[in-house]
Amino acid sequence: MWKQNKALLALPLVVIVIATAMSGCARSASIGTHDPKVDPFVTDRVATVRIVMEEEDWTYCREHAFEERYVPADFWWDDELVPDVGLRTKGNSSLGQAVGWGSPRMPFAVDFNIFNRARTFHGVKKVFLNNGWSDPTLIREVIAYGIFAGMGIPTPRASIIDLWVNDTHLGVYTMVEMVDQAFIQRHFADATGNLYKPELVVARLDWTEKDAYKKLGFPGMPEMPRQDPILYTNLGGAPLIDLLRALGQEEMVSLYEPETPVEGNMFRGLPPMRMPETYLEAMMLKTNENNPDYTALFKFLDVLNNEPDETFPQEIEKVLDVDLTLKFIAVSAVIVHLDNYIGIGHNNYLYEVNGKFTPIPFDTNMAFGTFNSGIRKDGLINYFIDEPTAGEMHRFPLVDRLLSHQPYLDRYRGYVEEIMNGPFSLDVVLPRLDRIVEMVRPFVEADTEMFYAFEDWERCITEDLRPPDLFEGWMAGGPSPMLPFFLNREETSCLRKNFGVSSLFELMMRDFKPGELEKLEECLSEETYSLFLQNIFGPLMAPQPPRQPGFGPNSLGLKTFIIARHESVRQQLNGERPSSSGSGAGNGGSMWMADMFDFGR
Repeated sequence: MWKQNKALLALPLVVIVIATAMSGCARSASIGTHDPKVDPFVTDRVATVRIVMEEEDWTYCREHAFEERYVPADFWWDDELVPDVGLRTKGNSSLGQAVGWGSPRMPFAVDFNIFNRARTFHGVKKVFLNNGWSDPTLIREVIAYGIFAGMGIPTPRASIIDLWVNDTHLGVYTMVEMVDQAFIQRHFADATGNLYKPELVVARLDWTEKDAYKKLGFPGMPEMPRQDPILYTNLGGAPLIDLLRALGQEEMVSLYEPETPVEGNMFRGLPPMRMPETYLEAMMLKTNENNPDYTALFKFLDVLNNEPDETFPQEIEKVLDVDLTLKFIAVSAVIVHLDNYIGIGHNNYLYEVNGKFTPIPFDTNMAFGTFNSGIRKDGLINYFIDEPTAGEMHRFPLVDRLLSHQPYLDRYRGYVEEIMNGPFSLDVVLPRLDRIVEMVRPFVEADTEMFYAFEDWERCITEDLRPPDLFEGWMAGGPSPMLPFFLNREETSCLRKNFGVSSLFELMMRDFKPGELEKLEECLSEETYSLFLQNIFGPLMAPQPPRQPGFGPNSLGLKTFIIARHESVRQQLNGERPSSSGSGAGNGGSMWMADMFDFGR
């Protein structure tokens, strides 16, 4: 009976949302329209973005960040006002780390048409404001996106901004265009297709329709309540639950979804995650959710995984934009962007229309080797272009099958050459990098909330953020230079007297009180004390609390890496350096994270 009553309530809920949202249209329209021909992602200056909201809403965002609920706000882009937008926190590790530190520098999503379905901001419906948690230079994202776009790949626009929320100066962020219906309309002649954002479990595309409804297992992940399908019905770009909460209709939400505590795993810096139940759910369909048709997806997966080699070229051309895919793989390999398909196996979109799929890059803030998949520095610089996968090639069928066909491999190598002579040419990318650095410098110097000190930012433009250690940060949050296992008698005695411990490892998770670090410094040699500080704080200049974000300390000097990588790729193209392992092993990266999420197979 309750399920029947819930279904009867669905129509009134939708009516409430539409009526309330429409009531805001008149006010918003009176402000004026935003010319879609104006590009708000400016590249010649740092725009100032101000979010203005009720102080209690800003407090709510900070104190309940993991709930990721929209609150009403006004959005100022320099002197241009967009009133009545929806703002919420967003992200996984980037949000979890900020919350874990008690930092207001959280990543945000801004929805310009949540209260007015007809409105956009210069043609954009939603942007992400990214907080730079894993990039000490704060510019990797815009440079990487520029290289993808320079090859004619449909790519989100991005620009560097200086962000304020009310009177809080959050500092240098990256504003990134959301890959959504508005993005699709700008890049494709037909915007009626299916947009997917596949995640870790399924993103390598090494499965078929027979696996679609298999249950997934996630060892160590807490079970969260399942989502009510009515509340998550999409209404013009946003789930019904987001609209209800943004409009203050919490009592309607509670009828469908009882309130549950929202907690994260602060030891890993992660917010709570609602994991998908099946392979198909993990493909994360973003359009046409209310009337899904997976026929084309299953056809594509069948061709990719099962088509005989003899007929593969003819059949794959029917279901995949092969040219754009080869370009996508080529850029990813050249800039060593392993936080996408060729590495961990996520952070890219797939758009399908009329049965043909196209990859779309996303989330490039850890390009240029910051996300390293356990590959050491030398391996990142000399990342193979002809086996451009972190792990074994056969685990990445989109790369393996395309590059196993000689004509496709030849075309792919032509695109690598085009990248090297075009957007990744040193005559192009280095002046662009230098210009962005000088443009951003005064804003970084005034940024008191960023995750790294100004000195760290300055150094990481050309130098690795921290000295290499035994494992070179083989996984996110890997060790800094190794602590000594044994101390001399005087040091050990001093630790016992002042801290009640016998080794430095017992102090790694300690929240030091005022004066305790000074006592520790008195106990240890200068070198050992320095090593300890690097382990708990990351780079020595970092002003933030202990346990610096895991990926950032792995960052290689950006300009130095680009120069070295360019030389390596050139040598590989010329046959002066190996371009593959010769065995299909790829680049020897760790697949531990992907394997963990393969548990349900």
